[in-house]
Amino acid sequence: MSKRWLLALILAPALIAGCSLPGSVNETLDNVNNSLSYVNEATTYINDATQFSQQLPDLAQQALTSKDSLAQLESELIGMQADIKAFNELSAPAFAEGVDAKLEQYNAELNTQITKLLDTVQAGQLTVESLEQSQIGQTVSQISSILEQVQQLGN
Repeated sequence: MSKRWLLALILAPALIAGCSLPGSVNETLDNVNNSLSYVNEATTYINDATQFSQQLPDLAQQALTSKDSLAQLESELIGMQADIKAFNELSAPAFAEGVDAKLEQYNAELNTQITKLLDTVQAGQLTVESLEQSQIGQTVSQISSILEQVQQLGN
């Protein structure tokens, strides 16, 4: 009987450790999934911001002569602000905190620039010069320059 007790004493810690292993594996898998999700969300956001910036000059030019285009421009500006807010609410994994901090800094600049341009649009004072002075394109270029760093996080 003492051999059984000895065997039970030896196997008990192994069984207990084995029971906690799936939790650790699940936690690790959750961390990996969250990290991949962040990289995918950041990549999508940067691509959307780049597309927004590329379309903005033509849309603003059309808005100078068309009320429908003016409404569309206003909608695009508001939509981009919503995208900025949604991205800033993401939780970055620890290894991406530096990149995320840069993105949030650029996002703050971009949001301020969009707000100023939106105020100009809503006041009926949109001009080609007001778009150029907004520096939205330059800020989005800075955001776009981070894309490679974000994609490397996923590797």
